[in-house]
Amino acid sequence: MESALSRLRRLQHELNDLFRRTFGPDPFGVDFDTERWERWMPPADLYRQGDEWIARIDLPEVNPEEVTLSIIDNHLVIQGERKPPGEYKIDEALLQECSYGPFERVITLPSPPPEDRLRTHYHQGVLYVTLPAPEAGGKRIDIQSDEPSDRRSRAA
Repeated sequence: MESALSRLRRLQHELNDLFRRTFGPDPFGVDFDTERWERWMPPADLYRQGDEWIARIDLPEVNPEEVTLSIIDNHLVIQGERKPPGEYKIDEALLQECSYGPFERVITLPSPPPEDRLRTHYHQGVLYVTLPAPEAGGKRIDIQSDEPSDRRSRAA
């Protein structure tokens, strides 16, 4: 005889399949798969504060010593793993909304930062990476044309 928990899990899988068939994978930014162990992506913010960029990455229950940071061109790459509590067994879960497993988060920065000026801080499950912001502004670049200047002014 099938247990109540097994019936609920079967019903949940059937409903997940119905949502996938109806709305496609990850509708509305929600993954209806209960086996989410390998797809966790920590949420992140990137904002300017004065003359610095701050990347804020939520890493609850992640050991900061097991997180790897690297800079590749103008990308900040954060890798690690969020492990489930030792007593947690997915096949005995009635509800599973928390995601676990390895992750890789890539944040595109406005420009490649000088790695020697990068600072990190981990506080209450949040990783902060502080980088110098590039100078604001830029240089105007004139567009060269083969057309005579009087023809260009009429087109404008």
